[in-house]
Amino acid sequence: MRSRDRVVLAAAGSLFLLGCGKGTSATADSAATASSTASATFDKNAARAEILGADSAFVRAMMAKNVDSLMPYYDESVVSMSEGGKAVKGLADVRASYNQAVKANPSNLTFQSEGVNFSDDGTMAWDYGTYSSTANDAKGKPVKSSGNFLNVWKKVGGHWRIVAEISNSDKAGP
Repeated sequence: MRSRDRVVLAAAGSLFLLGCGKGTSATADSAATASSTASATFDKNAARAEILGADSAFVRAMMAKNVDSLMPYYDESVVSMSEGGKAVKGLADVRASYNQAVKANPSNLTFQSEGVNFSDDGTMAWDYGTYSSTANDAKGKPVKSSGNFLNVWKKVGGHWRIVAEISNSDKAGP
């Protein structure tokens, strides 16, 4: 069940990015640092659009239960964590978690964006917010869940990839 929660939360986190249109402060870049050249040419709006576009495709793949289409959004060294679960490391284990999660028939994914932020040099990004979703329990009964998520993205080979994700449920107990 925790694997399903992790996947549903990850999907909810991705949904979160879809609705995130908030701007971020341009004061983070500093012309006085050694990375000022990279910072000066980093286009936060374009990066945000790329992350949101990747997130939109991720959500469509999750709702279609197409695990193969989810994997391009992850870095090979990804670490995925959820409340009460142990860390899932690497693409193979994340793929296995998603294979289990789609069996729970995830639906009704909603999210509330709290923001997308970037490192000063534009090589890392993170987004966070809240989610809610419905998935079937072991007996096939639909169960609603909600909670919080944080995704960490890294620019890898010219594309944004999730390198870490964490989620927790609002609900205490089983």
